[in-house]
Amino acid sequence: MDHQTTGTSRPSIDRRTFLATSAAGLAGLSGVIAACGAETDPAETDDATTFEGRIIIIGAGPAGMTAAYLLERRGITAEILEATGSHGGRIRHNLDFVDFPVSLGAEWLHDGPSTLDDIVDDPSVTVSTGLIAYSADDSIGVVDNNGELEAFPMEGEFADSDLKFEGSSWLEFFDTYIVPDISDQMVFRTPITVVDYSGDGVVLTDASGATHTADRVIVTVPLAVLQRGDVRFEPPLPSDHTDAIERAHVWNGLKAFIEFDEAFYPTVLAFDDSYTDDGQRLFYDAAFGHDTDVNLLGLFSVGAQAEYYQSLSDGDFIDDVLAELDSVFDGAASQHYVRHLVQNWNDEPFAAGAYLEDEAPSSISRQLSRSIDGRVFFAGDAYTQFDNWSSVDTAARSARDAVDELLS
Repeated sequence: MDHQTTGTSRPSIDRRTFLATSAAGLAGLSGVIAACGAETDPAETDDATTFEGRIIIIGAGPAGMTAAYLLERRGITAEILEATGSHGGRIRHNLDFVDFPVSLGAEWLHDGPSTLDDIVDDPSVTVSTGLIAYSADDSIGVVDNNGELEAFPMEGEFADSDLKFEGSSWLEFFDTYIVPDISDQMVFRTPITVVDYSGDGVVLTDASGATHTADRVIVTVPLAVLQRGDVRFEPPLPSDHTDAIERAHVWNGLKAFIEFDEAFYPTVLAFDDSYTDDGQRLFYDAAFGHDTDVNLLGLFSVGAQAEYYQSLSDGDFIDDVLAELDSVFDGAASQHYVRHLVQNWNDEPFAAGAYLEDEAPSSISRQLSRSIDGRVFFAGDAYTQFDNWSSVDTAARSARDAVDELLS
């Protein structure tokens, strides 16, 4: 397999373009697993800044952590108020299920390895995080409408567009290179319910009724949380912001991981509904890139496909999945099943879903990224100023944009 480390140049292919131009071929099927991305330019970091105000960041996901880290690099210590009891947001992983980190949320890098260097933003630091690409030695299985399976080698673009972390995860990358600089700035279990920017500064009220004052605030909460009205803005956000929030369609999101005592499946398994306008789903070898003897099949599903799985009880869910796999692999799934793990992102109170749908107009994310009165800024996977969204690298890029604007 093609082993990639940071510093190697690769072409950038955003998820929507990749899937739209290859939906008739296997490239579109493997591209479903990609997290959309766009190349970023390395930041020219200023070692000093004249800004002396107080900054609070709401949320310790990828965007919030990146924003705090970039500010720290510029000599500014920001406070991060996180609603949950840990950092990471939707890049959370599980270290207890098997002998490698299981990525419960974002899992792939759909961009060049240099993206990791861009996030670290420090030429004196050598990023050693390993990334591994799919190759022609790996296979993609396609199940047709008649339930027949045909396997193909991963060749061309669809073998060279998605990178997996080798023995690692997105969260481990952040824990290694970003979190050490900002860990003492995080305050946990502090969900913000009110953002009051009616005065000269900004006053935040948390769920306990306590207030936090700042001169500037960077809001990085997931879009679905804003849609639900969990955070009230005073005065209300401008109509163009509220319109964008109302128009946005956030996909449901569910991932599952099924352990088997034998690997009877291809690297990627796709069906006729693996990519549709309403959602996506496919199975994939979740142990790919990890030094392990564990056989772990992942299920990625968003949109309507995830909504179907979320409607099932846990028992019905695994019965349904095993039955479908049995029909393809002549009963091998039930024969070799060991156990499973499900991550339903709609059940997470401070996530409430997956991400902004792929087919959303870029005007939504562009409008959401705009600051309010030069005091309230937005960053995150759905708050982008470019024609791409809903990945870790785009969340980090949006954080860079917010920090640059805040300090300008």
